[in-house]
Amino acid sequence: VAKREVPWSEVVVDPERIAFDAGGVSLRPDRATGTIADLSWDLALSGGLPPLFHLPHVWMYEAGFPKKKALTPAPNLVFDGELRVAGEVWPVARWVGLRGHNWGTEHAHTYAYGSCNLWDDGDPDRTVDGFTVKVKLGGRPSPWLTVVVGRRPEIRRNRLRHWLGAGEVSTDAWVVRWPGVHRRRASLEMRCDPSTYAGLRYLHPDGRESYCYNTKFADVRWSVGSETWTSRCGELEVLVPEPLPQIPLHPTPGWDGREGDYRSE
Repeated sequence: VAKREVPWSEVVVDPERIAFDAGGVSLRPDRATGTIADLSWDLALSGGLPPLFHLPHVWMYEAGFPKKKALTPAPNLVFDGELRVAGEVWPVARWVGLRGHNWGTEHAHTYAYGSCNLWDDGDPDRTVDGFTVKVKLGGRPSPWLTVVVGRRPEIRRNRLRHWLGAGEVSTDAWVVRWPGVHRRRASLEMRCDPSTYAGLRYLHPDGRESYCYNTKFADVRWSVGSETWTSRCGELEVLVPEPLPQIPLHPTPGWDGREGDYRSE
């Protein structure tokens, strides 16, 4: 884990296209480069599928509600280049990933987020992406709200009528079940060994701290009707108000970004 804090005055964002530069880190639609502490990356981005929109209406991305926005503008991207970790070079050849984006004036209170685009059957065009979340409504946490979108098979469970009642969240699993999708029962399960989590201290815009745990090694089982697809390479991330025991958190207490980059041991 590495972290760099950059003053807003040093951040350059193009409002018309994807172009982001901050503290030696750069992102364009076709390239990602950067260096933080003893980590660096130089990656070409190509291919990908059309965007996945988690919110059902354009106005929701432009209005004040909801306060947190999310979309996946480039699922199933292909990455080529290299990573460097503490002097060790990792070649990257045709790795599959995504470019995601979330923003807003307020982070969620608690959530589970899941994504998968690497499947045991090798289908390069299958992807699934979604979350179950609690947000603050009138100063109190809402019920669990769930959105799932994906392709092959096509699924868009993101309408307001879909939000309630489908998702279950625990510290090591995210499970969503629907009575019928396209007239067929469907479910999505992501489960992990907590020892594979990276634990991150997660600051809210108002300064509160939550605890974020992310793994790229979740077991995934996605079923629609009589068909089931599996993976051992799902991304699962949970955000909780209290830290989980036995999992180190980064950055460590007392780190101050004015002292330089953070790098976990």
